[in-house]
Parts: sequence; structure tokens; C-alpha cells
Amino acid sequence: MITHIRMKNFKSWQESPEVRLAPLTGFFGTNSSGKSSLLQMLLLLKQTAERSDPNEVIFFGDENSPVNLGDFSEVIHGHQLSSALYLKIKCKLNHSFALLTTPPQITHFAFDTVIRENNGNPILERFRYRNLFSDTKIAWKDNKLFIDDQSSILIHIQNCYGQSSKESDISKILTLFSSAFEELFSHVYYLGPVRARPRRHYHWDGSHPEDIGRWGYKAIDALLSARVNKLTIQREEQVVPVEVQISEWLREMDLAHSFSLERTDTRGGKNYDVRIQKSEHGAKVTLADMGFGLSQFLPVLVLCYYAPEGSTLILEQPGIHLHPKVQSELADLLIEVITKRNLQILIESHSEHLLNRLQRRVAEEKIAADQTALYFCQHTDGVSKIDKLDMDELGNITNWPENFFGDEMGDLFAMTEAQRERQKRTEG
Repeated sequence: MITHIRMKNFKSWQESPEVRLAPLTGFFGTNSSGKSSLLQMLLLLKQTAERSDPNEVIFFGDENSPVNLGDFSEVIHGHQLSSALYLKIKCKLNHSFALLTTPPQITHFAFDTVIRENNGNPILERFRYRNLFSDTKIAWKDNKLFIDDQSSILIHIQNCYGQSSKESDISKILTLFSSAFEELFSHVYYLGPVRARPRRHYHWDGSHPEDIGRWGYKAIDALLSARVNKLTIQREEQVVPVEVQISEWLREMDLAHSFSLERTDTRGGKNYDVRIQKSEHGAKVTLADMGFGLSQFLPVLVLCYYAPEGSTLILEQPGIHLHPKVQSELADLLIEVITKRNLQILIESHSEHLLNRLQRRVAEEKIAADQTALYFCQHTDGVSKIDKLDMDELGNITNWPENFFGDEMGDLFAMTEAQRERQKRTEG
């Protein structure tokens, strides 16, 4: 679980405060206000960790990575190449992690790094780690590694989180921290704001994907993998297959009465249909013949139950193309997987219906207020700013920003005035 993030000179963020991330964290705000950039900072670190290249400072991405940020000049705030990029996280590992056979193990740590530009290339200036349990600290700068602020060790490093090609007793503590960093981000999964279009037929080659892909194009492969591996979910007092759990949610949200994966070739072929029954007595049709909203929401459901317990999910616009009623019930889905599957969910959204349902569930004690963290982002004079929404244990938000979800009261007032004017003209 990632508990805090902070950044300087990252895209529209000249400097952010240290932002607390809860089990359920929501970023709201106007378009281009910096919401997505807060999540992209984590994706940047994730794809760098996945590359695990000791000779690469940081991986800004390509067409196959979670996010493609171009290069240093595109990422640095205001395109000011003289500025330094600063990234910081605090975290605790929710899953078992043991690099060494003897303690101490790194389960709670803080990390920050500073990167500059030189002749068009990113250059590592420094990085630091701190074990939040034992307060063990290491810092690297100018090819010197400092352990607990004591004498330095000469070691050449290029990678921003300290991944080194050198294997020696000298760098064992560094290896411990960098491996914990990689372990953390191996359990971070991302689903983008636009998902793959539904197909009439799906071909499954028997693969078992680690996730469903940034656009959800592996969602059906994941479901078939879950079927073969007999992946189950605890629902109330029952243990049910993932497919059954998804059918239950689709029925509960009134999106479909039933959902099934059916072979198109009864002789054991590898082609499948996704069949949806809208009502109890309705005909089964393919996913491609259903409304677009269902196909866009299905990957969200799949990821919530396919990702390993203890994972962090980054979801951009999870309620896109959904009816307001379903957007509200999306909050219930997120609360369930947070509480029962120990997931951390970070969302970027414009949905007032999702937020209203979350407030209600806090009041009903379905989730504690401190299990959530809600923020409003805005962009003013070329700089992003963030304000924390203060929600009490009764679900009340005491510091609503102006026009948080648009000027609803202003529209109603203007409509009333227009109605009065028309009434006067009619009477005249």
C-alpha cells in the first residue's frame, strides 16, 4: 500500500504537498487540473521498476507502457530544463516479502529521488531510502552511498531507485531497499479511462495474464484463467467462482441478469463468446450487442477480483459511460473489495453520484471516514493545486470547493429567472 506521495516540477505540479493515500482515495476536479498527473507519477515509477535496468535513470514510457510521458523536457514543469524533478513515496508492503533469510525485512519505507537534465538526457542527482520501522537510512549522491549518515562507500549508480549491477556485500542494504521498491510496484495495477471495444468472439490461447492490461483488453483472458485455476471469492458465507461474483454484481447493478463465457466450438476449441442475458426471460446476446457502458465497466469488475489481495489498483474514470444509479453502486463495489480483499483503490473521477454514495456509506458505518482520502484539484495560472476534502464520521464534507461539480444552483436560479421573464411576456 502506498501511503503518501509528493512531487516537485512534475508536469503541471510545481510543488505538491505530501498527499496522504488511504485504502480508498479519490481525486476530483476540473479537466486538466492535474488529477491524472498525480497517478501518472506512480505509473512512471512502476514502469521504471518493471524495466529494472541499472543503466537507465528513469523510463518515461512508450506505446506499450502504462503511461507514455515523452521525455524529460515534456515532464519537467514549465519545460524549465534547469529545474530538478523530485518524486517521493511512503509505503507499507501488504504482502509477504523476504529478500534475506534473517531480519530486518523492509516492509515500511520512504523513498525519494532527484533527477536533472544534462544534454537532453536525465541524470540522477540523488536518491534516499528510510526504513520506517527501524529508521535505517541510506542516501546516494555523487557516486557515494551513505548508510545511517556514516562514512560513505564509493559506488556508481545511474538508476533512480538504486538498482545496481554490482553484487557485493557492500551494496546488500541497497539491494534490500531496491528489491522492496520493485516488490511494491509489482503489486500496482492500472486501468485507463478508455477500455478496449467489445468483440463478438474471443480467442484464448490458455495464457494466464498477470493483469488485464491498461485498456482492459486481457479481461476475458483473465476470467478464463481464473476459471481454469479455480479462483474463488468469499461472498458473505459462500465461496464462489470469480465469474459468479461478477454475475452477482451485474445483477445487483441492474446491468444484466446473467453473464457467462461459452465456447463457440463444443469440441474443445479456443474461441469463446461472452454471453449476456439482460433480463430473466430475455435472450442471451454477445457483449458486442450490449450497450457500450457494460463493456467499458466489465474490466473494472474483473480487475477488482482478479488482482491479488493486497494490491493497489489505479483506476481512471471507472464509472465512465455508466448510468448515475450504477455510478453510485460503484462506490459499494469499491468498498467491498477494500474491506474484503484488502485492496487499495486510487481513482480519478468526475462522478458526484459515486461521491454521494460514499458519503452515505460513511454515515451508515460501512466504511470509516479515515479509510478514505478525497481531494479536489484545480489549475490556476499554470500551476496545479490540491485541497483535501474534510469528511467527518457522519459523511459530511465541511469544505466544499466552489462549483465542485459545476454551478448547479446557478443553473437553477438562472432557469427560474428565465421562467419568470417568459411568464411576464405571456401575461403581457
